[in-house]
Amino acid sequence: MLTTLTVTASLLLTGAPAHGTATKPLTFRGMTLQIPKTWKVAKDVWGLHVRTGRCDRRAAECRGFHLVGPEGISYGRHGNPYRPDAQYHPGNGLSACLPDKRYVEDFPGKLLESGLRPAGAGRKAAYSVWRVGCTTQTGKWTSLSFQERVWYLPTSKILVFDQWSTAGLGSIVGRASWS
Repeated sequence: MLTTLTVTASLLLTGAPAHGTATKPLTFRGMTLQIPKTWKVAKDVWGLHVRTGRCDRRAAECRGFHLVGPEGISYGRHGNPYRPDAQYHPGNGLSACLPDKRYVEDFPGKLLESGLRPAGAGRKAAYSVWRVGCTTQTGKWTSLSFQERVWYLPTSKILVFDQWSTAGLGSIVGRASWS
């Protein structure tokens, strides 16, 4: 219980796991991230889904982020290859709104931030943050929105896709190690 509180408080206050917090390595395509032991990792269609929290009944998926490889990158924008200047949207049609699957994403979202971010010693990732609104199936606006964050490493063919604003993920990616 105390360890969980320490991890949670550290992630919320500093954006990074507390020194001495129990972590485990997660390796994907030569990149190793040190993630909290409480996070669950599962294979998904194009890589890994790292579940970092609860599964809300109305949400389109459980809280967490995805590590995407070459195939997912090649279909990362309406069935076309992902581009760093565009929102990651792996599909050809409407996508369920993340916080409430009764609604759909208003595509494309609004770019809030872009640039380069650290991804381990000597590596940089193309980074972007998008605000994605949610509409009804008929296109009426709702008050729901979420932020989509993407770290893209084209040489390594890795894309880190975070729709839940996972606390501490930027620091975790920034401290990645490589084999």
